[in-house]
Amino acid sequence: MKQLFKIIFLLASITLTMSAQADFAKDHVERFPSAAGGKIEPSFPGFWSVTKGSEVVFIRDDLSILINGEVIDLVANKSFTLLLRDANKAKLDISEFRLDDAIKFGSGARRLYVFTDPDCPYCRQLETELDKLTDATVFVFPFPLTGLHPNARVISESIWCQSNRALAWKSYLQKDINQTFSNCDNPISRNLALGAKYQIQGTPALIFEDGTIIPGLIPADRIEAQLKASKK
Repeated sequence: MKQLFKIIFLLASITLTMSAQADFAKDHVERFPSAAGGKIEPSFPGFWSVTKGSEVVFIRDDLSILINGEVIDLVANKSFTLLLRDANKAKLDISEFRLDDAIKFGSGARRLYVFTDPDCPYCRQLETELDKLTDATVFVFPFPLTGLHPNARVISESIWCQSNRALAWKSYLQKDINQTFSNCDNPISRNLALGAKYQIQGTPALIFEDGTIIPGLIPADRIEAQLKASKK
C-alpha cells in the first residue's frame, strides 16, 4: 500500500509539473513570440530555461527577470547554460550528405564532414588540425560565404574543377597557391542549400557521424575525442 501511495504521489507531482510547464510556456510565448518552438523546462529554483537552437536564456517564473548568458552552479562548479546547450545540440541527418559533393581526404574508418570556406582564416587554421587526425576520412564540402569573402565562390569552383581537387585545396589553403580560373559542373549551390537547411551560418562547421555539429575552429585532440564519442 505504501508503494502505491508513492506511485500516486509521483504521478500527481508529474501532472502538476507538466501543467505548470504548459501554463508557463503559454504565458512566455505570448510575451516573447520569438520563443515559439523553443524547449521550455524548469531550471534552478524560481527560474525556467528556454532553449532554442544554440540560444539558452533563463526566465523567472513571474516573467520579471530574463538572464541571457552563463549561469554557474557554484556548488557543483558547472554551467547550467553549457549543460543545456550541449544537451540540445542540433544534429544533422548525415544520410542527406552527397559525398560526391565533397573533396575527400584520407581513408580511415571514422568519418568527419566539414563545411568550409577557402578564404576563411579559421578554416585555414583548421587544415593543420585535420592533418593531425588518425584513422579518419574527412569530407570537405566547399561552402563559400561570399558575404564575408567575395571571391570565395569563384575560388571554390576553380579548385573543384582541377584534375586533383584535394591537392588544389591544400595548395590554396595551406600555401596560398592560386589555381587557374576554371568553370565546370560543380556542387557549390547544393552545398550552400544544404547548409542553409541546417542553419549552418559560419565556417568552419564540423559534423560527426552521429550528426553532432561543432561550429568553429577546434584543436585536433577535441576532434579526436568527438570522433570517438560519435562512433559509439
